[in-house]
Amino acid sequence: MSFLSSFTQIIMLCCLPPVLFGLAVWGCRQAYCFFVGEDAGRPLILAASVLSTPLRELGHAMMAVLTLHRIEDFCLLNIHDPDGELGFVEHSYNPRNPIAVLGNFFYALGPVVTGLGTVLLLFLIFFHGVLPPFFEEIEALGEAGADFGAYALAALSLIPKMFSAGEAGVFARIVGCLLLLAVCFCAHVTPTELMEALGGFVVFSLLAALSTGILLLFDDRVMRIAISGFRTYATVVTALFLVVLLFSVAAIAIGFVFGVIRTLFNLDGIPEDRE
Repeated sequence: MSFLSSFTQIIMLCCLPPVLFGLAVWGCRQAYCFFVGEDAGRPLILAASVLSTPLRELGHAMMAVLTLHRIEDFCLLNIHDPDGELGFVEHSYNPRNPIAVLGNFFYALGPVVTGLGTVLLLFLIFFHGVLPPFFEEIEALGEAGADFGAYALAALSLIPKMFSAGEAGVFARIVGCLLLLAVCFCAHVTPTELMEALGGFVVFSLLAALSTGILLLFDDRVMRIAISGFRTYATVVTALFLVVLLFSVAAIAIGFVFGVIRTLFNLDGIPEDRE
């Protein structure tokens, strides 16, 4: 395998799923907030934030600590903030430290780690028996040297499996779905965070290039095994994000219905204009 081909695959498999899907979830959250509004819809905003915001800020804080950033101040959840900022992490770093610069990239993707980790935990608890055959299928694809399409189909198969396969009862699945609806927005990545992470992405790319060069020093089979591992990671991330997007779209539908009701009954308390 050539250096450029291997390097491109590693970068795309590592970065594209969390970045693209993270932005998609951010867009879903923006749509949800638009439909429910800031006045009458504030209880729905809080309902969607009481679990997702702490998980999101925890991801930021965790990555900041691991990459040698200094946390100046943080708040996992404050529903009474006058500016509407439910949670935040204020951090600083040494721009001369390449690990800290790289940390900006991981800081932006921190909510993806805690968000998808939470989804994985919910699957293990409330959708018992669904994940083992899913992981076995992906492992078999890696051993068979499957192409992109096979991995994509495997990722798409997780959603129907969570409702039909496994050993969990109906009540457990209902509770699991409600919790997934409550945390679905925690894995979003904002455009601003990605812009601030560009320097970290450059450092990450340099490390990926170095790793690619080292792997190419060995037999081609070593690189194929590495690429297969990255494909497995990308498939798992994609599958979990598809579940997140499913419940994000469900949240948008709820927000849209509420928005229609809010408009029809003037729930924001704004008097209608009269000619």
